[in-house]
Amino acid sequence: MSENSPPPGRSPKAKRVHPPGSITIRCRLDGPLVVDLPPDAEQLGLRLRVTDHEGNELPLATDDRPLALCRCGHSASKPFCDGSHKGSGFISQDTPPPVSGN
Repeated sequence: MSENSPPPGRSPKAKRVHPPGSITIRCRLDGPLVVDLPPDAEQLGLRLRVTDHEGNELPLATDDRPLALCRCGHSASKPFCDGSHKGSGFISQDTPPPVSGN
């Protein structure tokens, strides 16, 4: 296995595609949900908000990184990911089954 090959059972990283005008939520393998706004989000007037159960808006990071939402349950900054999944043994189960041809 070469240095750039994915571990056994893992696929290589896919190139991220940002369809114009679409918000994409990526399920990272054994990691968080990542919310990607399209490059034209500002021109389209799109704004991302995260709220608590009472509708109070949570402050978002101001850097240009995509928003990562915890799904392992171990983050100290829930609902945001802090990387705790890496040491928690979290394994995602989000690969859909193959579509059968009818």
